[in-house]
Amino acid sequence: MINMDYKFMQLTAMDPELIAQIIAIEQDAFGIGGMNSWFLPPFIRHGRVYIILDQNRVVAVAEYMRDFNDPRHAYLFGFAVKKPYRNQGIGTALLKQSLRCLAQDGFARVSLTVDPHNAAAIKLYTNLGFKKREFLPNEYGIGEDRYVLTLVLADLKEVHNG
Repeated sequence: MINMDYKFMQLTAMDPELIAQIIAIEQDAFGIGGMNSWFLPPFIRHGRVYIILDQNRVVAVAEYMRDFNDPRHAYLFGFAVKKPYRNQGIGTALLKQSLRCLAQDGFARVSLTVDPHNAAAIKLYTNLGFKKREFLPNEYGIGEDRYVLTLVLADLKEVHNG
C-alpha cells in the first residue's frame, strides 16, 4: 500500500472528531458541495464511508451509496484527499481498497461523476479502469457539467501507487 503508518478503515461509528475532520477535508475540496454534518451520518449508517488515517488524523475519505435501481451498483458520492497528502498514492490506495471491499460485499459496478476539467481526477479513475459513459450538462447547475464514469469491479486495475 503506502506508508505503513497509514491505516485504511470503514467508518461505522459516530466519532465526532473523525466526522469533523472528514467534513473539513470535504469542505476544503468542494466548498458548498462537500459533505456536512447533516449528510455524513446517514452515509456512515446506511452507506459506506472509508477513510485513511495518518496516526489518528483523517487524510482521505470516500463515501458510497447503493443504487436502488440496481442493488449491485454503488455510486461514489464523494472522494477527497487532504491537500498536503495529495499526489502520494493515498487516493489511489483508498479507492483500490474501498472498491475491493465493495466487491467483497457483492457489488458488481461503481459509478461516479467528475468535472470534465478535473484532469487529475479523470486520470486517477481511468487508471483504475473506470470508463466514461455519459456527459451530463448542467448536472449541478448552469455550467456545472459532469462526466459519468463506471467501473465493473471485476475489471479493477492493479495500478502502482505513487
